[in-house]
Amino acid sequence: MLKTKLATLFVIFPLLTACGGNALQVKSEHVSDEKIAEIIAHIESLYPEADKELKQHILEVAVKSIDDMVFIEGGSFMMGDFRTPCIYKSLDNLTWTPDAKCWSGGNARKTGALNLHKVTLSSYSLSKYETTYYQFDAFRLANKLPVLRAEERIEYPVIVEAIMNKPTPIQKWQEAKNYCLWVAKLTDLPFDLPTEAQWEFAARNRGQKIYYATNDGFIRYQGGGLENEYGYYIDYKAEEINFDNDVREVGLLPPNPLGLYDMTGNASELVNDWFSKDYYKQSPELNPKGPDKGIKKVYRDVTGDRRFVTSRGVFEDNAEYYSIYGFRCGLQQTVAAW
Repeated sequence: MLKTKLATLFVIFPLLTACGGNALQVKSEHVSDEKIAEIIAHIESLYPEADKELKQHILEVAVKSIDDMVFIEGGSFMMGDFRTPCIYKSLDNLTWTPDAKCWSGGNARKTGALNLHKVTLSSYSLSKYETTYYQFDAFRLANKLPVLRAEERIEYPVIVEAIMNKPTPIQKWQEAKNYCLWVAKLTDLPFDLPTEAQWEFAARNRGQKIYYATNDGFIRYQGGGLENEYGYYIDYKAEEINFDNDVREVGLLPPNPLGLYDMTGNASELVNDWFSKDYYKQSPELNPKGPDKGIKKVYRDVTGDRRFVTSRGVFEDNAEYYSIYGFRCGLQQTVAAW
């Protein structure tokens, strides 16, 4: 009985956009009709036996992937732990000054992030959002894999709508890599995971010395507050909230100045690089891509009480899907997607 239900889930999945008639169609802010027609042709060629619902789902995901690209103009910056003030009132509201001499914490020593080094990047693009369940569903269904939390979705249908716009969890790094390359195949554009350097440069608003990738470089969360200049504790106002430690729908809180959402907060994000504690000591300046080989991968936006934008995480493939790990795709070309 369960197998029958699971098989049904390959066909019955939520669509965010209804589509009438026989032809596939999608609306786009930026993608041309010619490009959409090209993507449809790829879908028909790659998945001739897929039903219309699945083809429509794949089309929406492919076009949205292009629409969501934020162009990041290249430049140079000092990558790594640029130090924090040694004396401060609150970790939530740190401002860098030339007097900042203290390491950001144990993570910097443990992962090698304390090795500040110059990096120069060519221009590239990065998705404004983390990859969602809805997008990852299309990838898995297209490849005849069950969607994540399949049994749960059958037993509790109400969760389907609740999770569709949340960041998809990842069990293995290769899944994230394969998803981005799948979008590349659909669109004929060089989608891939961002490098660690690309991720940090974008999170720091093109390499500025800020500690959090929020709209203003500080974090303000529900139930938090700050001591004002007169010594009174003032609660943050609802409209000031820009951070939440919980995993939630993407794009709910303000983006950073480049227009990227959830670079601090929500899921931690896998990047393309292998991990090496010593890599920052030997990294090339121009477009570093990480070590040539390794055992573990890097992830960024490390959870914890010091969720600094320079912190590095070390990822190993897991036995289960944990919601704290997600990813977003980049576009490895020096011109904008649209």
